[in-house]
Amino acid sequence: MTKRPGILQNALTAASALLLTSCASAEEGRNGRAAPEKILSQRAGAAGSAADGLVREGQVPGALVMISQGSEIYTHARGYADLEQAVPVSEDTIFRFYSMTKPVTCAAVLTLLDDGLISLEDPVKDYLPEFADMSVRTEEGLRPAAGQLTIRHLMTHTSGLSYRILPGPVQEDYNQAGVFAIENRQAETLEAHVRRLAALPLVADPGTVWNYGESMGVLGRIVEVVSGKTFGTYLQERILTPLGMDDTGFYVPPEKAARLAQLYHRSTDGTLTHAGDAPLYGGSYLEKPLLEYGGAGLVGTAGDYMNFARMLLADGMFAGRRVLSSEAVALMTSNQLGPEFGEAPLAASGRGAGTRFGLCGYVTVDQPDGAPPGAVGEYGWSGWASTGFWIDRKNDLAGLVFTQVIPDDIGSVELTARVRQALYGPGED
Repeated sequence: MTKRPGILQNALTAASALLLTSCASAEEGRNGRAAPEKILSQRAGAAGSAADGLVREGQVPGALVMISQGSEIYTHARGYADLEQAVPVSEDTIFRFYSMTKPVTCAAVLTLLDDGLISLEDPVKDYLPEFADMSVRTEEGLRPAAGQLTIRHLMTHTSGLSYRILPGPVQEDYNQAGVFAIENRQAETLEAHVRRLAALPLVADPGTVWNYGESMGVLGRIVEVVSGKTFGTYLQERILTPLGMDDTGFYVPPEKAARLAQLYHRSTDGTLTHAGDAPLYGGSYLEKPLLEYGGAGLVGTAGDYMNFARMLLADGMFAGRRVLSSEAVALMTSNQLGPEFGEAPLAASGRGAGTRFGLCGYVTVDQPDGAPPGAVGEYGWSGWASTGFWIDRKNDLAGLVFTQVIPDDIGSVELTARVRQALYGPGED
């Protein structure tokens, strides 16, 4: 611990990268929209400084901020990807995406929709018969679920599925069954995991409650059944390769192993400790997993994920090639929850009034007093290791914030919040 301040101070001076570069893809994100606010040129430096502050305070060992607006991309790296070995964060650093995998999985499912192979209203049991007769856990015990689980329910987190690490009525069911895809990456296939998941009760009837959970893993299995390919193979062919996401996959191959950031745990007293390859967090990402998990399994670079975000901003186009239909992107990035879900359906995830849900990501529909700064119409999501991304159509902007820190409270360190405050909050200009 006595050496950490010195290491961090060296990182502040030696490992910072501040790049403002032009990109050639003129078609990406223009689409005749009104001229956006010049957020990047006016406030990018403040966003980088906000990340620097958390590194300097020791809340994170290192951070990478990447912001795209129009034809320009700003990248700022500070601190370390490996604190103990003093390896600096850089554009080549490979990060665990965790739940930022979910929107990528959504895109893969939407290619099936574009191809006319599925409907969002299809019952899941049509593809996975083990979901035909689901039950719901109540205070009185188990009862049959009302209605069938659909693909739309999976994509909107209204399926009734949950996570073992989240408190709720089914947590003990998940604990007893040992069902947690991230922890079981090396222990079972996606098919086996989904079969075990289907045997557990739901927290509520499908389509009635927004509840975070294992839904995107089930979507990955549906992709396998419909396509006849493994989820990883299909994802590679339809999303990763077309988007040039060359460093993204379900593990890091040997030739890229040195680029994988180390994972850290932050205790409630602020202490950072090396998380190693703890099974709870997915074990080693240097080994090819049995379970290719669409909910949290991908690793990759910030540049790779920016390609994905810019594709969404460009209504499905990337480098002159259509990856998703504009209709699919519009569906993905617009609110899918009706008024019956209340004013703050995502409150359990820390997102208050004004935030709804599209497909596999949040959507900002209003900016009430006290809401975090941002723009109406945003779409995005975050990851377990305190990562985050969003697209802002109003300002033709995409933002990414990466570190690798998992806090005690299953939340996130405030890195993304500080960066967004610097970009969207009241400025000196």
